[in-house]
Amino acid sequence: MNALFFFIAGLAATAGAPPARAELTPARIDRMLEAEWKKAGITPARPVDDARFLRRLWLDIAGVIPPPDAVKAFLADRSPERRARAVDALLASPRYAEHWTAYWDEVLMGRQVRGAVVDRAAWRKWLHRQFAENRPYDRFVYDLLTAAGQNSPGGAYARAAGLEMPAAQGALEGSADESRVNGAVNWLLKYAQAPGDLTGTVSRVFLGVQIQCAECHDHKTEKWKQEDFRRLAACFAQTRPVPIDRGQVKGMRRIEVRDLMLPALRRPRIMDRSPFAGATPTALDGTDFSSAPNRRQALAAWIVDAKNPWFARAIVNRIWAHFLGRGFVEPITDFRESNPPVMPTLLDALAEEFRASGHDLKHLIRLICATRAYQLAPSGGKGIDADNKLWARARLKALGPVELLDSLIAAAGLEPVLERVAGQNREALRFALERQFTFLFDVDEEQEQKEFEGTIPQALLLLNGSLVNRAATPIPGTALAQALALPGSDAEKIESLYLRVLSRKPTPAEVKRWTAFVNAPRDVIMSEPAGAAGPWERLRPLAGQGARRRPPGDPLALMARRLAPVPATPKSQAYEDLLWALLNSSEFAFRA
Repeated sequence: MNALFFFIAGLAATAGAPPARAELTPARIDRMLEAEWKKAGITPARPVDDARFLRRLWLDIAGVIPPPDAVKAFLADRSPERRARAVDALLASPRYAEHWTAYWDEVLMGRQVRGAVVDRAAWRKWLHRQFAENRPYDRFVYDLLTAAGQNSPGGAYARAAGLEMPAAQGALEGSADESRVNGAVNWLLKYAQAPGDLTGTVSRVFLGVQIQCAECHDHKTEKWKQEDFRRLAACFAQTRPVPIDRGQVKGMRRIEVRDLMLPALRRPRIMDRSPFAGATPTALDGTDFSSAPNRRQALAAWIVDAKNPWFARAIVNRIWAHFLGRGFVEPITDFRESNPPVMPTLLDALAEEFRASGHDLKHLIRLICATRAYQLAPSGGKGIDADNKLWARARLKALGPVELLDSLIAAAGLEPVLERVAGQNREALRFALERQFTFLFDVDEEQEQKEFEGTIPQALLLLNGSLVNRAATPIPGTALAQALALPGSDAEKIESLYLRVLSRKPTPAEVKRWTAFVNAPRDVIMSEPAGAAGPWERLRPLAGQGARRRPPGDPLALMARRLAPVPATPKSQAYEDLLWALLNSSEFAFRA
Protein backbone atom coordinates (compact mmCIF):
# COMPACT_ATOMS: atom_id res chain seq x y z
CA MET A 1 0.00 0.00 0.00
CA ASN A 2 2.76 2.41 0.95
CA ALA A 3 4.66 1.54 -2.24
CA LEU A 4 1.57 2.30 -4.36
CA PHE A 5 1.08 5.61 -2.55
CA PHE A 6 4.65 6.75 -3.19
CA PHE A 7 4.43 5.62 -6.82
CA ILE A 8 1.25 7.69 -7.41
CA ALA A 9 2.71 10.67 -5.49
CA GLY A 10 5.82 10.48 -7.63
CA LEU A 11 3.75 10.53 -10.82
CA ALA A 12 1.84 13.58 -9.60
CA ALA A 13 5.02 15.43 -8.72
CA THR A 14 6.56 14.58 -12.10
CA ALA A 15 3.46 15.73 -13.95
CA GLY A 16 3.75 19.21 -12.45
CA ALA A 17 7.54 19.53 -12.91
CA PRO A 18 9.14 21.21 -15.94
CA PRO A 19 10.61 18.80 -18.49
CA ALA A 20 14.21 17.81 -17.89
CA ARG A 21 16.81 19.62 -19.95
CA ALA A 22 18.14 17.55 -22.83
CA GLU A 23 21.93 17.42 -22.61
CA LEU A 24 23.63 18.89 -25.65
CA THR A 25 25.81 16.20 -27.24
CA PRO A 26 28.27 16.34 -30.15
CA ALA A 27 25.83 14.21 -32.17
CA ARG A 28 23.05 16.73 -31.62
CA ILE A 29 25.32 19.59 -32.66
CA ASP A 30 26.29 17.63 -35.77
CA ARG A 31 22.65 17.09 -36.69
CA MET A 32 21.93 20.81 -36.38
CA LEU A 33 24.92 21.65 -38.59
CA GLU A 34 24.07 18.98 -41.14
CA ALA A 35 20.54 20.38 -41.43
CA GLU A 36 22.00 23.83 -42.22
CA TRP A 37 24.44 22.39 -44.75
CA LYS A 38 21.62 20.55 -46.47
CA LYS A 39 19.45 23.67 -46.52
CA ALA A 40 22.31 25.67 -48.07
CA GLY A 41 23.17 22.96 -50.59
CA ILE A 42 26.62 22.42 -49.08
CA THR A 43 28.58 19.18 -48.91
CA PRO A 44 31.19 19.52 -46.13
CA ALA A 45 34.84 18.58 -46.45
CA ARG A 46 35.98 15.10 -45.51
CA PRO A 47 37.24 14.34 -42.00
CA VAL A 48 40.90 15.12 -41.44
CA ASP A 49 43.35 12.26 -40.87
CA ASP A 50 44.64 11.36 -37.42
CA ALA A 51 48.01 13.08 -37.75
CA ARG A 52 46.53 16.41 -38.78
CA PHE A 53 43.80 16.13 -36.14
CA LEU A 54 46.37 15.65 -33.37
CA ARG A 55 48.49 18.58 -34.57
CA ARG A 56 45.40 20.80 -34.75
CA LEU A 57 44.33 19.72 -31.28
CA TRP A 58 47.71 20.45 -29.72
CA LEU A 59 47.91 23.89 -31.33
CA ASP A 60 44.37 24.80 -30.25
CA ILE A 61 44.51 23.48 -26.68
CA ALA A 62 48.22 23.60 -25.84
CA GLY A 63 49.52 26.28 -28.22
CA VAL A 64 52.36 24.15 -29.57
CA ILE A 65 52.87 21.21 -31.96
CA PRO A 66 52.82 17.71 -30.40
CA PRO A 67 56.07 15.91 -29.48
CA PRO A 68 57.03 13.02 -31.78
CA ASP A 69 56.38 10.34 -29.14
CA ALA A 70 52.80 11.58 -28.76
CA VAL A 71 52.34 11.48 -32.54
CA LYS A 72 53.67 7.93 -32.84
CA ALA A 73 51.52 6.68 -29.97
CA PHE A 74 48.41 8.33 -31.38
CA LEU A 75 48.98 6.99 -34.90
CA ALA A 76 49.47 3.49 -33.46
CA ASP A 77 46.21 3.67 -31.48
CA ARG A 78 43.34 2.06 -33.39
CA SER A 79 40.64 2.41 -30.74
CA PRO A 80 37.53 4.41 -31.71
CA GLU A 81 37.94 6.58 -28.57
CA ARG A 82 41.48 7.72 -29.43
CA ARG A 83 40.49 11.27 -30.42
CA ALA A 84 38.35 11.79 -27.31
CA ARG A 85 41.16 10.42 -25.13
CA ALA A 86 43.64 12.80 -26.77
CA VAL A 87 41.36 15.74 -25.91
CA ASP A 88 41.05 14.61 -22.29
CA ALA A 89 44.81 14.10 -21.95
CA LEU A 90 45.57 17.60 -23.21
CA LEU A 91 42.94 19.22 -20.99
CA ALA A 92 44.55 17.47 -18.01
CA SER A 93 48.11 18.45 -18.97
CA PRO A 94 50.08 21.45 -17.66
CA ARG A 95 50.22 22.79 -21.24
CA TYR A 96 46.50 23.58 -21.08
CA ALA A 97 46.92 26.05 -18.21
CA GLU A 98 50.08 27.52 -19.76
CA HIS A 99 48.47 28.14 -23.14
CA TRP A 100 45.23 29.60 -21.83
CA THR A 101 47.14 31.79 -19.40
CA ALA A 102 48.97 33.22 -22.41
CA TYR A 103 45.70 33.51 -24.35
CA TRP A 104 43.85 35.49 -21.68
CA ASP A 105 46.93 37.52 -20.84
CA GLU A 106 46.92 38.67 -24.46
CA VAL A 107 43.14 39.29 -24.51
CA LEU A 108 42.98 41.17 -21.21
CA MET A 109 46.38 42.73 -20.64
CA GLY A 110 47.86 42.97 -24.11
CA ARG A 111 51.53 42.95 -24.98
CA GLN A 112 52.62 46.38 -23.80
CA VAL A 113 51.72 47.84 -20.43
CA ARG A 114 53.73 50.86 -19.36
CA GLY A 115 54.32 52.17 -15.89
CA ALA A 116 55.68 50.85 -12.62
CA VAL A 117 52.41 49.70 -11.02
CA VAL A 118 51.38 46.69 -13.15
CA ASP A 119 53.16 43.58 -11.88
CA ARG A 120 52.92 41.29 -14.89
CA ALA A 121 54.42 38.32 -13.02
CA ALA A 122 51.87 38.52 -10.19
CA TRP A 123 49.08 38.92 -12.75
CA ARG A 124 50.15 35.88 -14.78
CA LYS A 125 50.58 33.83 -11.62
CA TRP A 126 46.97 34.59 -10.63
CA LEU A 127 45.77 33.91 -14.17
CA HIS A 128 47.62 30.59 -14.37
CA ARG A 129 46.06 29.42 -11.12
CA GLN A 130 42.56 29.95 -12.53
CA PHE A 131 43.19 27.55 -15.42
CA ALA A 132 45.32 25.09 -13.50
CA GLU A 133 42.43 24.67 -11.05
CA ASN A 134 39.79 24.78 -13.83
CA ARG A 135 38.06 27.65 -12.08
CA PRO A 136 34.46 28.02 -13.30
CA TYR A 137 34.36 30.82 -15.83
CA ASP A 138 31.72 32.82 -13.95
CA ARG A 139 33.84 32.74 -10.77
CA PHE A 140 36.95 33.68 -12.75
CA VAL A 141 35.19 36.74 -14.20
CA TYR A 142 33.55 37.71 -10.91
CA ASP A 143 36.84 37.49 -8.99
CA LEU A 144 38.61 39.52 -11.66
CA LEU A 145 36.00 42.30 -11.78
CA THR A 146 35.79 42.56 -7.98
CA ALA A 147 39.52 42.16 -7.28
CA ALA A 148 40.88 44.16 -4.36
CA GLY A 149 44.17 44.16 -2.54
CA GLN A 150 47.86 44.66 -3.21
CA ASN A 151 49.30 44.51 -6.72
CA SER A 152 52.83 43.32 -6.00
CA PRO A 153 55.31 42.39 -3.29
CA GLY A 154 57.45 45.14 -4.78
CA GLY A 155 60.89 44.81 -6.31
CA ALA A 156 62.68 45.21 -9.59
CA TYR A 157 61.08 45.64 -13.00
CA ALA A 158 62.67 42.39 -14.16
CA ARG A 159 60.73 40.41 -11.57
CA ALA A 160 57.48 42.13 -12.54
CA ALA A 161 58.10 41.16 -16.16
CA GLY A 162 58.54 37.54 -15.12
CA LEU A 163 62.31 37.53 -15.71
CA GLU A 164 63.66 36.93 -12.22
CA MET A 165 66.36 34.39 -11.51
CA PRO A 166 65.40 31.09 -9.83
CA ALA A 167 67.00 32.09 -6.51
CA ALA A 168 65.09 35.36 -6.45
CA GLN A 169 61.92 33.52 -7.34
CA GLY A 170 62.29 31.33 -4.31
CA ALA A 171 62.83 34.34 -2.09
CA LEU A 172 59.73 35.98 -3.54
CA GLU A 173 57.53 32.97 -2.80
CA GLY A 174 58.50 33.01 0.84
CA SER A 175 58.24 36.75 1.42
CA ALA A 176 55.77 38.18 3.91
CA ASP A 177 54.25 40.45 1.27
CA GLU A 178 53.30 37.52 -0.96
CA SER A 179 50.25 36.58 1.11
CA ARG A 180 48.77 40.06 0.68
CA VAL A 181 49.17 40.15 -3.10
CA ASN A 182 46.14 39.70 -5.34
CA GLY A 183 47.55 39.50 -8.87
CA ALA A 184 44.12 40.16 -10.41
CA VAL A 185 44.19 43.83 -9.37
CA ASN A 186 46.98 44.45 -11.86
CA TRP A 187 44.42 44.20 -14.67
CA LEU A 188 42.40 47.01 -13.06
CA LEU A 189 45.57 49.05 -12.62
CA LYS A 190 46.22 48.82 -16.34
CA TYR A 191 43.27 51.20 -16.69
CA ALA A 192 44.24 53.42 -13.76
CA GLN A 193 44.44 56.48 -15.99
CA ALA A 194 41.62 55.47 -18.35
CA PRO A 195 38.57 54.12 -16.49
CA GLY A 196 36.51 54.61 -19.64
CA ASP A 197 38.70 52.04 -21.36
CA LEU A 198 38.03 49.62 -18.50
CA THR A 199 34.29 50.00 -19.06
CA GLY A 200 34.62 49.38 -22.79
CA THR A 201 36.83 46.33 -22.24
CA VAL A 202 34.50 44.75 -19.67
CA SER A 203 31.53 45.15 -21.99
CA ARG A 204 33.41 43.97 -25.08
CA VAL A 205 35.25 40.97 -23.63
CA PHE A 206 32.74 39.57 -21.15
CA LEU A 207 29.45 40.54 -22.80
CA GLY A 208 30.44 40.79 -26.46
CA VAL A 209 28.91 44.28 -26.60
CA GLN A 210 30.76 47.13 -28.30
CA ILE A 211 29.85 50.16 -26.22
CA GLN A 212 33.18 52.02 -26.13
CA CYS A 213 32.29 54.35 -29.04
CA ALA A 214 29.48 55.75 -26.91
CA GLU A 215 32.05 57.19 -24.48
CA CYS A 216 32.39 60.20 -26.75
CA HIS A 217 29.12 60.43 -28.68
CA ASP A 218 25.76 58.84 -29.38
CA HIS A 219 25.81 56.43 -32.29
CA LYS A 220 23.41 57.39 -35.06
CA THR A 221 22.10 53.90 -35.74
CA GLU A 222 23.08 51.64 -32.82
CA LYS A 223 21.29 51.16 -29.50
CA TRP A 224 23.91 52.36 -27.02
CA LYS A 225 24.11 56.05 -26.15
CA GLN A 226 26.65 58.14 -24.27
CA GLU A 227 24.45 58.11 -21.17
CA ASP A 228 24.45 54.29 -21.22
CA PHE A 229 28.24 54.29 -21.26
CA ARG A 230 28.50 56.79 -18.40
CA ARG A 231 26.07 54.83 -16.26
CA LEU A 232 27.99 51.61 -16.80
CA ALA A 233 31.29 53.37 -16.09
CA ALA A 234 29.84 54.78 -12.86
CA CYS A 235 29.87 51.21 -11.49
CA PHE A 236 33.67 51.52 -11.28
CA ALA A 237 33.72 55.10 -9.96
CA GLN A 238 34.24 54.02 -6.36
CA THR A 239 37.31 51.89 -7.18
CA ARG A 240 40.54 53.55 -6.04
CA PRO A 241 44.25 52.77 -6.43
CA VAL A 242 45.83 53.73 -3.10
CA PRO A 243 49.65 53.97 -3.03
CA ILE A 244 51.39 51.88 -0.38
CA ASP A 245 54.90 53.08 -1.20
CA ARG A 246 55.53 56.79 -0.78
CA GLY A 247 58.25 58.89 -2.36
CA GLN A 248 60.74 57.51 -4.83
CA VAL A 249 60.66 53.75 -5.37
CA LYS A 250 63.27 51.70 -7.16
CA GLY A 251 61.34 49.23 -9.29
CA MET A 252 57.75 48.15 -8.85
CA ARG A 253 55.53 50.50 -6.86
CA ARG A 254 53.10 48.77 -4.51
CA ILE A 255 49.45 49.81 -4.87
CA GLU A 256 46.33 48.71 -3.05
CA VAL A 257 43.07 48.62 -4.98
CA ARG A 258 40.01 49.23 -2.83
CA ASP A 259 36.44 50.54 -3.09
CA LEU A 260 35.44 53.74 -1.31
CA MET A 261 31.75 54.05 -0.77
CA LEU A 262 31.58 57.77 -1.65
CA PRO A 263 32.33 59.10 -5.15
CA ALA A 264 35.31 61.40 -5.55
CA LEU A 265 34.56 65.10 -4.98
CA ARG A 266 37.63 66.18 -6.87
CA ARG A 267 39.86 64.72 -9.52
CA PRO A 268 42.05 61.97 -8.03
CA ARG A 269 45.74 61.93 -8.74
CA ILE A 270 45.68 58.63 -10.68
CA MET A 271 42.16 58.12 -12.06
CA ASP A 272 39.97 60.76 -13.64
CA ARG A 273 36.39 59.67 -13.03
CA SER A 274 34.81 63.12 -13.28
CA PRO A 275 32.67 62.35 -16.38
CA PHE A 276 31.18 59.29 -14.63
CA ALA A 277 31.04 60.18 -10.92
CA GLY A 278 27.67 61.90 -11.19
CA ALA A 279 26.01 59.24 -13.36
CA THR A 280 23.63 56.65 -11.95
CA PRO A 281 25.43 53.27 -11.83
CA THR A 282 23.37 51.11 -14.14
CA ALA A 283 23.79 47.81 -16.01
CA LEU A 284 23.13 47.54 -19.73
CA ASP A 285 19.64 46.15 -19.11
CA GLY A 286 18.71 49.10 -16.89
CA THR A 287 19.35 47.49 -13.49
CA ASP A 288 20.10 50.32 -11.02
CA PHE A 289 22.96 49.76 -8.56
CA SER A 290 22.65 53.09 -6.70
CA SER A 291 21.66 51.43 -3.44
CA ALA A 292 24.12 48.53 -3.72
CA PRO A 293 26.66 48.38 -0.84
CA ASN A 294 29.39 47.83 -3.43
CA ARG A 295 28.58 48.84 -7.00
CA ARG A 296 31.45 46.93 -8.59
CA GLN A 297 30.41 43.71 -6.89
CA ALA A 298 26.79 44.29 -7.87
CA LEU A 299 27.78 44.80 -11.51
CA ALA A 300 29.96 41.67 -11.50
CA ALA A 301 27.12 39.61 -10.01
CA TRP A 302 24.79 40.92 -12.74
CA ILE A 303 27.32 40.11 -15.48
CA VAL A 304 27.78 36.47 -14.47
CA ASP A 305 24.14 35.85 -13.56
CA ALA A 306 22.48 32.98 -15.44
CA LYS A 307 19.73 35.35 -16.60
CA ASN A 308 22.20 37.71 -18.28
CA PRO A 309 21.41 37.55 -22.02
CA TRP A 310 25.01 38.18 -23.11
CA PHE A 311 27.47 36.52 -20.73
CA ALA A 312 27.32 32.81 -21.64
CA ARG A 313 26.72 33.53 -25.34
CA ALA A 314 29.79 35.79 -25.47
CA ILE A 315 32.22 33.19 -24.12
CA VAL A 316 30.66 30.36 -26.14
CA ASN A 317 31.05 32.49 -29.27
CA ARG A 318 34.70 33.22 -28.40
CA ILE A 319 35.64 29.59 -27.71
CA TRP A 320 33.75 28.32 -30.76
CA ALA A 321 35.62 30.85 -32.93
CA HIS A 322 38.96 29.78 -31.46
CA PHE A 323 38.40 26.13 -32.38
CA LEU A 324 36.28 26.46 -35.54
CA GLY A 325 37.93 29.58 -36.99
CA ARG A 326 34.78 31.70 -37.05
CA GLY A 327 32.19 32.59 -34.43
CA PHE A 328 28.42 32.64 -34.60
CA VAL A 329 28.87 36.41 -34.42
CA GLU A 330 31.75 38.14 -36.20
CA PRO A 331 33.65 40.03 -34.98
CA ILE A 332 33.38 37.89 -31.87
CA THR A 333 32.91 40.92 -29.57
CA ASP A 334 30.12 42.58 -31.56
CA PHE A 335 26.71 41.27 -30.51
CA ARG A 336 24.02 43.68 -31.71
CA GLU A 337 20.66 43.59 -33.45
CA SER A 338 22.15 44.74 -36.76
CA ASN A 339 24.77 41.95 -36.60
CA PRO A 340 22.70 38.80 -35.94
CA PRO A 341 24.37 35.46 -35.23
CA VAL A 342 24.59 32.57 -37.67
CA MET A 343 22.59 29.59 -36.35
CA PRO A 344 21.27 31.38 -33.22
CA THR A 345 19.51 28.20 -32.05
CA LEU A 346 22.82 26.34 -31.83
CA LEU A 347 24.47 29.31 -30.10
CA ASP A 348 21.70 29.38 -27.49
CA ALA A 349 21.88 25.61 -27.00
CA LEU A 350 25.64 25.79 -26.39
CA ALA A 351 25.19 28.70 -23.98
CA GLU A 352 22.56 26.77 -22.03
CA GLU A 353 24.80 23.68 -21.91
CA PHE A 354 27.69 25.83 -20.70
CA ARG A 355 25.58 27.29 -17.89
CA ALA A 356 24.29 23.83 -16.93
CA SER A 357 27.88 22.50 -16.74
CA GLY A 358 28.71 25.07 -14.06
CA HIS A 359 30.47 27.35 -16.57
CA ASP A 360 33.10 24.66 -17.14
CA LEU A 361 35.44 25.75 -19.95
CA LYS A 362 36.93 22.27 -20.28
CA HIS A 363 33.46 20.80 -20.76
CA LEU A 364 32.78 23.32 -23.53
CA ILE A 365 36.11 22.58 -25.24
CA ARG A 366 35.57 18.83 -24.97
CA LEU A 367 32.13 19.20 -26.53
CA ILE A 368 33.35 21.32 -29.46
CA CYS A 369 36.35 19.09 -30.22
CA ALA A 370 34.09 16.03 -30.47
CA THR A 371 31.95 17.55 -33.23
CA ARG A 372 32.21 16.59 -36.87
CA ALA A 373 32.74 20.23 -37.82
CA TYR A 374 35.93 20.50 -35.74
CA GLN A 375 37.39 17.40 -37.38
CA LEU A 376 36.89 18.44 -41.03
CA ALA A 377 39.72 19.02 -43.51
CA PRO A 378 40.54 22.59 -44.60
CA SER A 379 39.65 21.92 -48.23
CA GLY A 380 37.17 19.91 -50.26
CA GLY A 381 33.40 19.65 -50.19
CA LYS A 382 30.89 21.26 -52.52
CA GLY A 383 28.61 24.28 -52.48
CA ILE A 384 29.02 28.03 -52.22
CA ASP A 385 30.05 29.34 -48.80
CA ALA A 386 33.02 31.57 -49.56
CA ASP A 387 33.27 32.91 -46.01
CA ASN A 388 32.78 29.44 -44.48
CA LYS A 389 30.03 30.84 -42.27
CA LEU A 390 28.59 27.37 -41.69
CA TRP A 391 31.90 25.71 -40.79
CA ALA A 392 31.77 23.16 -43.63
CA ARG A 393 35.58 23.03 -43.68
CA ALA A 394 38.38 23.79 -41.26
CA ARG A 395 39.90 27.22 -41.25
CA LEU A 396 43.48 27.50 -42.45
CA LYS A 397 45.37 30.07 -40.38
CA ALA A 398 48.96 31.06 -39.76
CA LEU A 399 50.43 30.28 -36.35
CA GLY A 400 50.49 33.21 -33.97
CA PRO A 401 53.88 34.58 -32.90
CA VAL A 402 54.07 32.71 -29.59
CA GLU A 403 52.72 29.50 -31.16
CA LEU A 404 55.33 29.78 -33.92
CA LEU A 405 58.18 30.41 -31.48
CA ASP A 406 57.14 27.56 -29.16
CA SER A 407 56.69 25.20 -32.10
CA LEU A 408 60.10 26.09 -33.55
CA ILE A 409 61.76 25.40 -30.21
CA ALA A 410 59.85 22.11 -29.84
CA ALA A 411 60.42 20.95 -33.43
CA ALA A 412 64.16 21.59 -33.30
CA GLY A 413 64.64 20.37 -29.73
CA LEU A 414 66.21 23.71 -28.80
CA GLU A 415 65.44 23.65 -25.07
CA PRO A 416 68.90 22.32 -24.11
CA VAL A 417 70.52 24.88 -26.42
CA LEU A 418 68.65 27.75 -24.82
CA GLU A 419 69.70 26.47 -21.40
CA ARG A 420 73.32 26.34 -22.50
CA VAL A 421 73.25 29.73 -24.21
CA ALA A 422 71.42 31.69 -21.53
CA GLY A 423 72.01 29.81 -18.27
CA GLN A 424 70.11 31.57 -15.50
CA ASN A 425 69.00 34.21 -18.00
CA ARG A 426 66.94 31.68 -19.96
CA GLU A 427 63.65 33.45 -19.18
CA ALA A 428 65.12 36.78 -20.28
CA LEU A 429 66.28 35.20 -23.54
CA ARG A 430 62.85 33.66 -24.02
CA PHE A 431 61.24 37.06 -23.41
CA ALA A 432 63.53 38.69 -26.01
CA LEU A 433 62.78 35.99 -28.58
CA GLU A 434 59.06 36.40 -27.96
CA ARG A 435 59.34 40.16 -28.51
CA GLN A 436 61.16 39.55 -31.78
CA PHE A 437 58.53 37.14 -33.10
CA THR A 438 55.65 39.25 -31.85
CA PHE A 439 57.04 42.30 -33.63
CA LEU A 440 57.02 40.52 -36.99
CA PHE A 441 54.31 37.83 -36.70
CA ASP A 442 51.41 39.57 -35.00
CA VAL A 443 48.93 38.03 -37.44
CA ASP A 444 45.40 39.24 -38.13
CA GLU A 445 43.14 36.55 -36.66
CA GLU A 446 40.17 37.78 -38.68
CA GLN A 447 41.69 36.89 -42.04
CA GLU A 448 42.02 33.40 -43.45
CA GLN A 449 45.19 32.76 -45.44
CA LYS A 450 45.49 30.19 -48.21
CA GLU A 451 49.27 30.45 -48.51
CA PHE A 452 52.21 32.29 -46.95
CA GLU A 453 51.59 36.01 -47.44
CA GLY A 454 54.19 37.31 -45.03
CA THR A 455 56.32 40.42 -45.29
CA ILE A 456 59.96 40.46 -46.39
CA PRO A 457 61.19 40.82 -42.77
CA GLN A 458 59.03 37.84 -41.73
CA ALA A 459 60.39 35.71 -44.56
CA LEU A 460 63.99 36.70 -43.85
CA LEU A 461 63.65 35.92 -40.15
CA LEU A 462 62.46 32.41 -40.98
CA LEU A 463 64.92 31.89 -43.83
CA ASN A 464 68.02 33.37 -42.25
CA GLY A 465 67.31 34.21 -38.61
CA SER A 466 69.62 32.94 -35.89
CA LEU A 467 66.94 30.82 -34.20
CA VAL A 468 66.01 28.92 -37.37
CA ASN A 469 69.65 28.54 -38.42
CA ARG A 470 70.58 27.11 -35.04
CA ALA A 471 67.48 24.93 -35.14
CA ALA A 472 68.80 23.41 -38.37
CA THR A 473 72.28 22.74 -36.95
CA PRO A 474 73.28 19.42 -35.31
CA ILE A 475 74.21 20.99 -31.98
CA PRO A 476 74.37 18.24 -29.33
CA GLY A 477 70.98 17.64 -27.77
CA THR A 478 68.92 19.06 -30.62
CA ALA A 479 66.49 17.18 -32.86
CA LEU A 480 68.90 17.10 -35.78
CA ALA A 481 71.75 15.77 -33.66
CA GLN A 482 69.47 13.05 -32.32
CA ALA A 483 68.26 12.16 -35.83
CA LEU A 484 71.80 11.87 -37.18
CA ALA A 485 72.75 9.64 -34.23
CA LEU A 486 69.99 7.13 -34.99
CA PRO A 487 71.48 3.74 -35.93
CA GLY A 488 68.94 3.05 -38.66
CA SER A 489 68.64 3.99 -42.32
CA ASP A 490 68.21 7.41 -43.92
CA ALA A 491 64.51 6.65 -44.21
CA GLU A 492 64.27 6.35 -40.40
CA LYS A 493 66.20 9.58 -39.89
CA ILE A 494 63.94 11.40 -42.36
CA GLU A 495 60.85 10.02 -40.65
CA SER A 496 62.08 11.23 -37.25
CA LEU A 497 62.42 14.79 -38.60
CA TYR A 498 58.97 14.71 -40.21
CA LEU A 499 57.44 13.54 -36.95
CA ARG A 500 59.24 16.32 -35.09
CA VAL A 501 58.39 19.19 -37.45
CA LEU A 502 55.21 18.29 -39.34
CA SER A 503 53.71 15.86 -36.81
CA ARG A 504 53.27 13.15 -39.42
CA LYS A 505 55.19 10.44 -41.23
CA PRO A 506 56.60 11.23 -44.68
CA THR A 507 54.98 9.72 -47.74
CA PRO A 508 56.94 7.10 -49.72
CA ALA A 509 57.56 9.74 -52.42
CA GLU A 510 58.99 12.16 -49.84
CA VAL A 511 61.24 9.47 -48.37
CA LYS A 512 62.53 8.61 -51.84
CA ARG A 513 63.19 12.24 -52.78
CA TRP A 514 64.94 13.17 -49.54
CA THR A 515 66.99 9.96 -49.44
CA ALA A 516 68.36 10.82 -52.85
CA PHE A 517 68.96 14.39 -51.72
CA VAL A 518 71.00 13.59 -48.58
CA ASN A 519 73.13 11.05 -50.48
CA ALA A 520 73.87 13.27 -53.47
CA PRO A 521 77.52 14.39 -53.83
CA ARG A 522 78.21 17.87 -52.45
CA ASP A 523 80.93 20.03 -50.92
CA VAL A 524 80.99 21.27 -47.33
CA ILE A 525 79.89 24.91 -47.22
CA MET A 526 81.78 27.05 -44.73
CA SER A 527 79.71 29.17 -42.34
CA GLU A 528 80.01 32.94 -42.01
CA PRO A 529 83.29 34.13 -40.45
CA ALA A 530 83.18 35.12 -36.81
CA GLY A 531 82.30 38.76 -36.27
CA ALA A 532 80.43 39.14 -39.56
CA ALA A 533 77.08 40.83 -39.44
CA GLY A 534 74.35 38.21 -39.17
CA PRO A 535 71.35 38.13 -41.49
CA TRP A 536 69.03 39.58 -38.85
CA GLU A 537 71.38 42.51 -38.30
CA ARG A 538 71.42 43.15 -42.05
CA LEU A 539 67.64 42.95 -41.98
CA ARG A 540 67.15 45.62 -39.32
CA PRO A 541 67.57 48.70 -41.58
CA LEU A 542 65.12 47.17 -44.06
CA ALA A 543 62.54 46.35 -41.39
CA GLY A 544 62.85 49.81 -39.91
CA GLN A 545 62.12 51.68 -43.15
CA GLY A 546 58.85 53.54 -42.85
CA ALA A 547 58.16 52.06 -39.43
CA ARG A 548 57.61 53.97 -36.22
CA ARG A 549 59.29 51.25 -34.19
CA ARG A 550 62.56 49.48 -34.83
CA PRO A 551 62.50 45.71 -34.49
CA PRO A 552 64.29 44.23 -31.49
CA GLY A 553 67.78 42.97 -32.14
CA ASP A 554 68.65 39.30 -32.53
CA PRO A 555 68.67 37.87 -28.97
CA LEU A 556 70.94 34.96 -29.96
CA ALA A 557 73.48 36.90 -32.00
CA LEU A 558 75.72 37.95 -29.10
CA MET A 559 75.47 34.55 -27.40
CA ALA A 560 76.24 32.41 -30.45
CA ARG A 561 79.92 32.07 -29.52
CA ARG A 562 78.90 30.01 -26.46
CA LEU A 563 77.69 27.20 -28.73
CA ALA A 564 80.30 24.57 -29.40
CA PRO A 565 81.11 24.32 -33.12
CA VAL A 566 79.98 21.11 -34.78
CA PRO A 567 82.23 19.60 -37.46
CA ALA A 568 80.28 19.50 -40.72
CA THR A 569 80.21 16.75 -43.31
CA PRO A 570 78.50 16.79 -46.73
CA LYS A 571 75.76 14.50 -45.46
CA SER A 572 75.19 16.35 -42.19
CA GLN A 573 74.81 19.60 -44.13
CA ALA A 574 72.32 17.88 -46.44
CA TYR A 575 70.27 16.99 -43.37
CA GLU A 576 70.58 20.59 -42.18
CA ASP A 577 69.06 21.66 -45.50
CA LEU A 578 66.29 19.11 -45.09
CA LEU A 579 65.35 20.32 -41.61
CA TRP A 580 65.64 23.96 -42.69
CA ALA A 581 63.22 23.28 -45.57
CA LEU A 582 60.71 21.60 -43.26
CA LEU A 583 60.85 24.47 -40.76
CA ASN A 584 60.27 26.98 -43.57
CA SER A 585 57.39 25.06 -45.15
CA SER A 586 53.83 26.38 -45.20
CA GLU A 587 52.75 23.10 -43.63
CA PHE A 588 54.77 23.94 -40.52
CA ALA A 589 53.78 27.61 -40.35
CA PHE A 590 50.03 27.01 -40.61
CA ARG A 591 47.37 25.39 -38.47
CA ALA A 592 45.21 23.34 -40.82
